[in-house]
Amino acid sequence: MSLDFDRLELSVRAALALPALQADAARCSARIELVVSDAAPAPSSPSRRMSLWAGAPGGAAITLSAGAGVWAEVFSAVPPVGRQSVGALRRQCPGFVLDGADLAIAQALPFIERLLDGVRSHFNALPDGASLDRAGLQFVNGSYLRLDAPGADWVYTERAGLDSGPPLLMLHTAGADARQWHGLMSQQALREVWSLHAFDLPGHGRSPLPADAAKGDWRLTESLYLQWVIGYLDAAGLDRVALMGCSMGSAIGLALLAKHAHRVAGAVLLEAPYRSPGRRSKYLNHPEVHGGRLGAAWVGSLLSPTSPRAGRDEATWIYSQAAPGIYDGDLAYYSDDFNAHDHTAHIDTARTPLWLLTGNYDYSATPDDSRRVASEVPGARFTELPGFGHFPMVENADGLMPYLGAPLADINARFAAKSPTRNPEAR
Repeated sequence: MSLDFDRLELSVRAALALPALQADAARCSARIELVVSDAAPAPSSPSRRMSLWAGAPGGAAITLSAGAGVWAEVFSAVPPVGRQSVGALRRQCPGFVLDGADLAIAQALPFIERLLDGVRSHFNALPDGASLDRAGLQFVNGSYLRLDAPGADWVYTERAGLDSGPPLLMLHTAGADARQWHGLMSQQALREVWSLHAFDLPGHGRSPLPADAAKGDWRLTESLYLQWVIGYLDAAGLDRVALMGCSMGSAIGLALLAKHAHRVAGAVLLEAPYRSPGRRSKYLNHPEVHGGRLGAAWVGSLLSPTSPRAGRDEATWIYSQAAPGIYDGDLAYYSDDFNAHDHTAHIDTARTPLWLLTGNYDYSATPDDSRRVASEVPGARFTELPGFGHFPMVENADGLMPYLGAPLADINARFAAKSPTRNPEAR
């Protein structure tokens, strides 16, 4: 695969003219260069360099270096897995080098990620795509619920679907909130069958931080998380639920299946990690780095480039609004503490059936990670999601629905066997 360098330079200039890029660029003092490490246009030049951003006088220098073939993949209309973002390149491309001071890179990363994405769009004349259809939000109802659990008091909860339907509890990802489930809560096919529940963890989204919690020094643990979920079930009057989680929500889902199986009828877990070391960064909660911008970029690199633009923007927008320290404190559990092996031997799929679905562009919880979880749980079923990243329900809820049909139908049948006279009246 060859790289049209002249055309690439034109696309960089066009991308920098976009208002969103200009807003990021105005906050980036670093000088940024792209290097084609295997190009040698003249004997005196070991590589070909292109300025992506001039920066400010005296600003730090940052270079992104890779071979021409790698850059051609990065800027292709559908980049291969591992080439979709700087984050993916750093994790999955041995030939890629991001050089510069760590602090400068953290400060510039939101701009760099957005710039490469903008260049790709212009280089391939990609359409912006349709905006999100939010009409389904009229069926989502929110309220506050008091939990009787340590480290928690009130949480914000959302409901949709049938009051009399089998309950489906959906658990959000690290640093985010229940808005991630709006795309699925808006789906008529789910609302006609299920009583859909999602809540913001304490200190997340619209849930207040408990009075005794240290602001800016959040630290989530498995014990707290389990007690909050059980506390929510008790407060909401839910004896037994179907469970859906994503990422950190799937990590705690495995713990729930292992330790509280009597409260779970079955689980569909998205992007379930085996272990996910290296996801924390001290710059996610750093006085010299805009945490909202970096958090959005940190997760944006995990998205599939083939997901609708509006869904990707929604995923990063939610992260841009997290309170200081919340995302990093969640990652202390998800990235530092969690090990699926602690739970897999204690999950009985005859009692709580388990489906694992993971996007192929995800490098935080890769398909191989989730496949490894499934291999340790007899009866667990794994499906790789082509064209999805780390947040399938936000990136492309419509595209995810076909993969949810069979698992949810199976779990619903278990509820029906317990309650054959369930009232089908809608809310």
